[in-house]
Amino acid sequence: MAQERPNRLAEWFTAARDHAPQVRRSAGEWLQQVREEPRLIWETPAVRYATYGVVALIGGWLVTVAVAMITPPPPAGAKPEATTADFHVLCANDTCGHHFVINRKFGFSKFPVECPRCKKQTGMAARRCDSPTCRGRWIVPVAKDGGLTCPSCGVRFD
Repeated sequence: MAQERPNRLAEWFTAARDHAPQVRRSAGEWLQQVREEPRLIWETPAVRYATYGVVALIGGWLVTVAVAMITPPPPAGAKPEATTADFHVLCANDTCGHHFVINRKFGFSKFPVECPRCKKQTGMAARRCDSPTCRGRWIVPVAKDGGLTCPSCGVRFD
C-alpha cells in the first residue's frame, strides 16, 4: 500500500501549537525585563531591524513623492507616448525586391509579411548595410556563425 504524503501545513501548525507556551513564557519574561529597563527594547535585534525597515520604507516613499513633486509636467503640445514603430521591410522574392515600410507595435517579429507589390508573404525585416561595398543599401541579413551578416559583403552586424 502506498504511503500518504505528509501534510506539511498540519505539521507546522502542530509544532507551533506545541511551542506556543514556551514563546508566551519567554515573551512575558522579556516584557518584564523591558518594564524594568526600557533601553532593552532598542537592544533587541528584531525590534531594531524592524524599525530600520520601516524607516527605510518611509524614506523611500518620501523620496518618491519629492521627485514626483519636482518633476515638471510635459509641454502643452506634447504628443502621447509612442506605442508603434516603423519597420523597413524588403521583399525576398528575387523578381520583386520591393522595399517598403510598415508600422507595427514595438517588438513586432511576425515576419514574413505580405509584399504590397507582388502580394506574396515574402516581406522580411530589412537592415541598412553601411559597408563600403554596400554603401547604405537595404538588405535582409542572414544568420551565420551565431550572428547576423550581410549576404552580399559579409559584414557582421552587432
